[in-house]
Parts: sequence; C-alpha cells; structure tokens
Amino acid sequence: MALIGAGLIARLHLDAWISTGASVRVHSKDGRAPDLARACGARAVDTLDEALDGADVVDICSPTSSHHEIAMAAVAAGVGIVCEKPLAADVTEAEEIVTAAERAGVRLCPTHNARFAPAFARLHDLVAAGGIGAGAVATFDVAGYHPRPWTGRASARSGGILTDQMLHGVDIAYWIFGDVVRVHAHYQGQLTAPAPEGAFAVGTAVLTHADGALSRIVSRWTATPDPPIRVAYHVSGTGGTVLHDSEWPQEIKVFGGAGGAFAPHGESPFLAEIREFSRAFQGGPEPRLGPRDALAAVRITQAAAESASTGRAVELPVKGAA
Repeated sequence: MALIGAGLIARLHLDAWISTGASVRVHSKDGRAPDLARACGARAVDTLDEALDGADVVDICSPTSSHHEIAMAAVAAGVGIVCEKPLAADVTEAEEIVTAAERAGVRLCPTHNARFAPAFARLHDLVAAGGIGAGAVATFDVAGYHPRPWTGRASARSGGILTDQMLHGVDIAYWIFGDVVRVHAHYQGQLTAPAPEGAFAVGTAVLTHADGALSRIVSRWTATPDPPIRVAYHVSGTGGTVLHDSEWPQEIKVFGGAGGAFAPHGESPFLAEIREFSRAFQGGPEPRLGPRDALAAVRITQAAAESASTGRAVELPVKGAA
C-alpha cells in the first residue's frame, strides 16, 4: 500500500499499517519521506505515480488542499483510498471525490479517528440503544495545540478551526444524533488559518438535528502544548446524563438511568481504524463510517464557516428531501 505524507499523522498511520502486516511505500513532496520510511522499515518513492503503481490502497495524510488531486488520481488508477480528515477543502471537491469513487467502484474510507476512541464509541452505542432517553442535548469539546504551519500559512485552502479541528466534534454529533438541518456558529481568533504562536482561536457551533436533538461543538486551538489534546462531552436526555473528560482519572461518569459498564480505555484509535479499514479492503465487514459520512462532515463544517462569517444560521437539506 502507499502512504502519502510524512508528518505526525502519517507516522501514526504508518505504524498502524505496519502492525497489520502491510508492505508500505511512502511519498511526500516535502522531502521527509526517506527519513520516515527508514525509521519504520518502509520504502520511500519519488513520485505519486510510483506510489500508486501496483498499490491496492493509498492512505492520504498530506495537507487538505492536496487531497482532491491525490484521491482523483487514485480513483483513476483503481486504487482504494483511505483519507485523513477533512476529505477535501470544500464541498464541491468532496462531492467530486465521493461521486468518482462510487462510480468507479473504488472503496473510500475517511479517517475520522474520534469514532474509534472507546469513550465515543461507547457513547454511540448507549444512545443508539436508547440509554439516555429522548430530548438529547449535547456538548462536545475538543482542545489542542494549534496545528502545524501547513494547515494555514503554506496551504490557505486547508481552512481554519471551523473546517478542520471542529470536524471531530461535528462527526461525532452527526454519528450519534443523525442528520443536521441547521448550523449556527461563531469564532474568536482567526477563521481561515491556525492561531500563531502565543495566541489561540475558538470556534463554536450549535447543530440542530433532524430528530430535534441539539449539539454544541466547541473547538479550541491553544497556545501551549500541555496537554496536546483534550476531549470532553456532556450528553443529557430524559433517561440520564453521560460525561467524559480525557483528563479525568475515571474518564466517564454516568448519572440517572443511562447505566451500563463503560470501558473508556483501549488501543489507539489510529490503530483501531486502520485495522478496521484493512479488514474491509480484504473483504471483511463494512467499517463504521464511509464516504457519505465524510461528505456530511464537510458540508456541516463549511456551513459553520459560512455562519460564522455572515452571523446568520445556515439551513441544510434533509437527506432524501426534494
């Protein structure tokens, strides 16, 4: 298989692929592929064509603005695709990738790794089983040290906090509560680039779901790397409340009727998602998310960016509506 990119996320993906027994070739335009390949026992190649030639899967871990070009080349070559979030820089590009892959019969697996974190996977199962009852109101909070420079300065089209980091909370809310019909968002700091050293940015979006649930997504880029990432949620319904904070020794707390054993600790979500995708490419069960989930996340985050820019809520069509 081929891995495109040589940054931190690429290293995490590469370690996961190697653990599945995959033979990996690495390509990156920034010249770092040889070092990454050498450190992990993979092989570096000089061009995208070399990476795709004979590969069964390509894993795209390069800047967001490059996803469309690489994914479309993979579809043309009949190579299965794994792609880091967000799938593309805008809705049009995301739609083109999804449509092309579906028409060509090419499997496309977006890597929304939060779905593979045990605390979120358990919450999904609990809500799906009716464990918190009706009338859900939820807050999902993600805070992390601001991204590498390519996210904004070297690649402005990659977007800012509302279209990049916020996707984690947006995807979880969409996965758990379903279609989003209305988005109202605002931000503090920079909208289309990461916060510079010593600064911070905060993006907030309120999602109205088709079933009436409300989700509040809060994303923060912090000025210091301690902790590098912090995630939390507070979900309530008529049947009880569930709280999670990655900094708590006991990560999940349950109140009311939303009982049941929780096992928040587990393997790396990167390893879990890559193993699940690898099995799917080999004819195993369908993974827990697919191309249409990636497209929905891009639509919601783009709506959040539009809402924050205009100050007005953005309405989204319901699936299947005329």
